[in-house]
Amino acid sequence: MPYRPRELVVRAREAAGLLLASLDRDELVARFLDMYAAEYRRPGRADHPFLYREQLSRIRREAILVMVLRIEAALPARLKVSVAVRTPKQRKKTSKRRKTARSAGWKTQPELELAIPFLDLFREEFFVALGQAMQWTQEDAEEFWRDIGIYESLRPQEVRPPRAANRRLNIAGPFVDRVGLLLDPSLMEQARREAAKFELELNAAADRVLRTIFSRRRAN
Repeated sequence: MPYRPRELVVRAREAAGLLLASLDRDELVARFLDMYAAEYRRPGRADHPFLYREQLSRIRREAILVMVLRIEAALPARLKVSVAVRTPKQRKKTSKRRKTARSAGWKTQPELELAIPFLDLFREEFFVALGQAMQWTQEDAEEFWRDIGIYESLRPQEVRPPRAANRRLNIAGPFVDRVGLLLDPSLMEQARREAAKFELELNAAADRVLRTIFSRRRAN
């Protein structure tokens, strides 16, 4: 294992902070809403400020779910371990034994058992830091984990995007459906298509978070 526990703790907490910072500092959600309104001549922040703030808050939460799952899926490769993803049924059985979703969801070969605690350590510190930064209540945390479960069960598990030459926009999945409904329910297909493009942007942002925190070794 290339990282000591203390190094993983530091990187996990940094990843949570950087995820939120990259989302908010670059105003990814606000830009998405503003560009959609301008391109399709729909009401924007100046027309309906209350609706705009509601959209911004709720779509931001969906964006965090997408980025969290992207980071989760990429962790084994970043930590240089190989694991097989459990099916939704296997996850349900595991969750009965472990009530926390942060450490559930992975199946390992016997020779990889020693690597799993490192994955669990990173996840645990990551989600603790994320919850602290977002000032979660217990109810907030439980709702977040329910939505994580929905996302995991409905969307394909893909770590690497297809090559640019073969890339096709995948207009499907919970993010596309939920954001499309929040964005413009009267023009769902149009809104879903733009949501799918935005999901690609969020995945790229999540990839940059991991590249940044694993870019160099630190003395911890």
